[in-house]
Amino acid sequence: ASLFVPHARPPFGDPAYRPTIEAETAQGWQPLGRFSLTEVASTSSFAPVTAQRFRLVLSPNDAAKSPGLGDGAPGAVMIDVFGRPASPTLGIGDLRLSAEARIDQYEAKAGYAIASDYNRLSMGPADAPAIDPARVIDLTDRLRPDGTLDWTAPRGTRWRIVRMGWSLTGKTNHPATPEATGLEVDKYDAAAVRRYLETYLAMYRDAVGADWIGKKGISALLTDSIEVGASNWTPRMVEEFKARRGYDPVPFLPTLTSAVVGSAARSDAFLHDYRQTLADLLADAHYGTVAKVAHEHGLTVYGEALENGRPVLGDDLAMRSHTDVPMAAMWTFNRGSAPRPTLIGDMKGAASVAHIYGQNIVSAESMTSAFAPWAFAPADLKRVIDLEFVSGVNRPIVHTSVHQPVDDKVPGLSLMIFGQYFNRHESWANMAKPWVDYMARTGFLLQQGRDHADIAYFYGEDAPITALFEHGVPADLPSDYAYDFVNAEILATKASVQDGDLIAGKARYKALYLGGSSKVMTLATLQRIAALVEAGATLIGNAPERAPGLQDDPAAFRALVAKLWSGQPVGKGKVIASADIDTALAGAGIGADFRVSGSGDASAYRFLHRALPDGDLYYVTNGKAQAEHIEARFRVAGRQPEIWRAIDGSAAPLSYRTEGSDTVVPLDIGPEDAFFILFRKPAQAPSRTIAPVAVKPVATLSQPWTVRFQPGRGAPAEIAMPTLTALDKSSDPGVRYFSGEATYASSFTLPKGAKVGAPLWLDLGSVGDVAEVRVNGQVAGTSWFAPYRLNVGKLVKPGRNAIEVKVANLWVNRLIGDQQPGAQKITFTAAPTYRPDAPLRPSGLIGPVTLSAEQ
Repeated sequence: ASLFVPHARPPFGDPAYRPTIEAETAQGWQPLGRFSLTEVASTSSFAPVTAQRFRLVLSPNDAAKSPGLGDGAPGAVMIDVFGRPASPTLGIGDLRLSAEARIDQYEAKAGYAIASDYNRLSMGPADAPAIDPARVIDLTDRLRPDGTLDWTAPRGTRWRIVRMGWSLTGKTNHPATPEATGLEVDKYDAAAVRRYLETYLAMYRDAVGADWIGKKGISALLTDSIEVGASNWTPRMVEEFKARRGYDPVPFLPTLTSAVVGSAARSDAFLHDYRQTLADLLADAHYGTVAKVAHEHGLTVYGEALENGRPVLGDDLAMRSHTDVPMAAMWTFNRGSAPRPTLIGDMKGAASVAHIYGQNIVSAESMTSAFAPWAFAPADLKRVIDLEFVSGVNRPIVHTSVHQPVDDKVPGLSLMIFGQYFNRHESWANMAKPWVDYMARTGFLLQQGRDHADIAYFYGEDAPITALFEHGVPADLPSDYAYDFVNAEILATKASVQDGDLIAGKARYKALYLGGSSKVMTLATLQRIAALVEAGATLIGNAPERAPGLQDDPAAFRALVAKLWSGQPVGKGKVIASADIDTALAGAGIGADFRVSGSGDASAYRFLHRALPDGDLYYVTNGKAQAEHIEARFRVAGRQPEIWRAIDGSAAPLSYRTEGSDTVVPLDIGPEDAFFILFRKPAQAPSRTIAPVAVKPVATLSQPWTVRFQPGRGAPAEIAMPTLTALDKSSDPGVRYFSGEATYASSFTLPKGAKVGAPLWLDLGSVGDVAEVRVNGQVAGTSWFAPYRLNVGKLVKPGRNAIEVKVANLWVNRLIGDQQPGAQKITFTAAPTYRPDAPLRPSGLIGPVTLSAEQ
């Protein structure tokens, strides 16, 4: 049976239904097979059945991934940017029943549509009638130019004549201006990709001049995540298949029309080889050619890959291996919700490429959002960028910074509903430097030395990394050890063994783990893994079950599996049959690289380890919005720890104790905290205790404040504020909906217990959203993350002191205010922003403001 439902699969999501075909029998309605709703028709193959009535049953797809583009801001205007037709019904485009044997779900298997996991697809009836591939005749040379066939069929035999052709998918590039929109290039054709890119770069050369492409001017080319959808043919497909798979595909090409050739199993095996060829071509012909042409023009290549699930056939590590700077993507997520799992895998994939191929720099389309116009202050973004950093990113690229050509239209232009809105018209732009410094310091430190990981995680040969993460983070990832992903190409061309360690390019690992889709593995890859074990590598994982390729020898495969998983030593190496990496490594005598105790949820802590020429550097993040006292255990001995904080550029020694090969460090962790622990200086003793500095409150600033407002934003020039109150609570609409810079001025008397020149901490309490502090006319600094605290000890004087706090809140409140009935509109935007009833954001200096002295 074949079913087509138009628009059944929403962009970036899954269909809401799982259709089943049923037949009415003497025992009642019986299910025959299920359909997968995609962009094309879906075939369900089942054993022959005779019935008078058949029916289609639509069941909810309980495993559906919700469509969407990330978390929106509260009260934001939501629009359908994909233009999906609104209909309360599910329209059946085509439903057919057939008595011919067909390959089950052949459309996905042949690459007309994409399946997340091909190993889960049914083979259909194993005994389905099949075409003998030896009796398939290629009549291409008998086809005349006018389309007629000059061939006399042998007598006494019935023949099916199949004429195969190809057509364009009709996919155009996006987003682009109308004059720059056209058909996507054939990404399996290296010559076509070269022509496309040469034409593209020539347009830039004509615009800026030849001297401004390469060493100066336009110096890099970035390939965004691939979103072109499925395609499954290129003019040189037969030649490329022969070269890459080693046999002629023509006798099996009828499988692309649903015909069973050889058997159901042999048809599936050929289609596996066919998809693998398409994936190889995507990496080599497209990404490889893009890199070659870019380098010929002196350009650096930044390259993303799949980003979200499995939009095309391709291996995300192979795609990014051609780039100079491998990239991922990371979208924002609201507090209380989790990041999209596939993005975690995407970042780890990009970082793995850099570690193995030696690029070192890892970028990401960073902090992307949708339906959250101007909704983020640096404090909101820190947990997102910290997650990027601890996932291996060390050169974030903020998405996005839209050019603002004029000053009289604010906040100005945007990339439709997508942000960040990181440009000069952002309300806190004048106070952005500490936030940028934080990202720069963190990225710089994470570029030092080399990444240190114990596990090379082989994720198989079917699903890419992002597909494995599509419905959640894989449960078998290690928690106490760092890891990189490796694919079959890395094992075949980059891997070797040295002193029992697995060397993969520039990286070094203690063990190779079989995860992901590796339960199905080609014989060539299994043979390569066996060779690595023979040479001394440690292999962790359960035995693969079968080989997928048409030319894989099942007997040889089973024999090699039996040898490796016999429980006996294999050459110089060993095989540990386990899906628990942490337990397996610990049992092999390799202690945890990083662990936390004393936390209510140790899994909220993530780490990244960099091996330096003279020590070790760990980056640690707390994913919880609460403070804790913990003990962190690092697999380092003989060196004393220091804590380095990128938020203020500070460094300080820490208490510690040595336990065996570990150093245990007690730490007070702040909410959503992130910090570096550096082991570089030799330890002078097995332990050290540093007394914490006691801080005592000495005063609360309770004097009245005057507040001056940035002109042109709808607020009065100045108001008196006897006690600090959030601006959004004001009864004055101009103040309540104010967005911009509000400058608070007051004074205080230097309290007893505070000494001029000694540390004196000014705590602003609650701030919405970024604050710059001046004391006696001198800048104390800018604070953008809680605790909003600055040391003003060197700026105070005996007696009376003047204080000025300039606070920038977000554009959100003014955008909401402009939607109120009768409001005089102040803002200009290129897309809808907020509803009139959207909640206001706490804004201004909310306090309480206190002074504390160190004891």
